[in-house]
Amino acid sequence: MAHPATRDYAVTLDDGPDANGIAGVVATLLTQNLEAFPARVRLARKLKRPVIISASDIDSTCTITCGSHDVTISNDVVGEPSVTVAATVEQILDLSQLRMKASGLLPVGFFTRRGIRVLAAIAGGKLAVRGLVTHPVTALRVIALLSVVS
Repeated sequence: MAHPATRDYAVTLDDGPDANGIAGVVATLLTQNLEAFPARVRLARKLKRPVIISASDIDSTCTITCGSHDVTISNDVVGEPSVTVAATVEQILDLSQLRMKASGLLPVGFFTRRGIRVLAAIAGGKLAVRGLVTHPVTALRVIALLSVVS
């Protein structure tokens, strides 16, 4: 099931109406963000490997795979991800509220009260970002893609 994000870059739920909870949340965030901030399509096209988002509180996982013409969100783990985010839905929504600049490379949102809370959750192991050390640019770009703020 495709959601028109922009005329040239659609957000597609690979599992359609059978998409799990986190896939639906991620599809909604991406659709709204790509419509509101069309320049983020270039950012999405830079993600060459899949990224996994796992919502620990609802036991739901999805894979984000960005291509040159669309982004596909699939249930569960698909492919070999470079980054895996494991968090509660609330923490994922906190991530989506962080302001990112310079195509995600300047995480200014981490210097806010919400950002400090996110960093504390990462440091405390309550929010896991596997690949943050080995693929930091990809991790930051995913946060920028999910961010609902300009």
